[in-house]
Amino acid sequence: MVAFLAGVSLLPLTATPWRPQPGAAIQYSDGTIGFSYPPRLTDSYATRNLVSDRNVTYYLTFDFPSEAQEPLAKIEITLDEGRDPIFRYWLEATEAFVNTPEGQVPLPLGELSQDPDTKTLTIALAPPVAPGQSITLALRPVQNPRFAGVYLFGARAFPAGDTVRPTFMGYARLSFYERDGFDWT
Repeated sequence: MVAFLAGVSLLPLTATPWRPQPGAAIQYSDGTIGFSYPPRLTDSYATRNLVSDRNVTYYLTFDFPSEAQEPLAKIEITLDEGRDPIFRYWLEATEAFVNTPEGQVPLPLGELSQDPDTKTLTIALAPPVAPGQSITLALRPVQNPRFAGVYLFGARAFPAGDTVRPTFMGYARLSFYERDGFDWT
């Protein structure tokens, strides 16, 4: 057995694992800035999942890698799949947090807007958030969608800058169900 291992080079136990090195921001030929390491959606859920429920919050959590060079300036959430022509949010109830080992730390928000035609909620972060954070959005719809089914909320991130290219972070997949017909109140 010793002869078998004699020609093998073993790494010392103290070797550190390979990690990607931070890169410069991506700048396209037209001057547009993009994320070198984009944020990604890691978790999403609704506090209530019956159609037309009120007093509900949708939580979306994003991981923003520390390897990124660009701060996160804006997030757009769009109802990409699912049907409710009057779906909208309470803008004044929107919140954002940085998740830390000690708990959630509120993030200051800038301008908030929603487009009823495209079902898009736009959240500006003021100031932009530095890389290396886990961020949770708390969104308050006026009510859950009126029709049962699976709804896909697409999340897009925008780096800080004047001319930027958004990055798709993933879908928040939320399911809403019909009431069972019993009135328990």
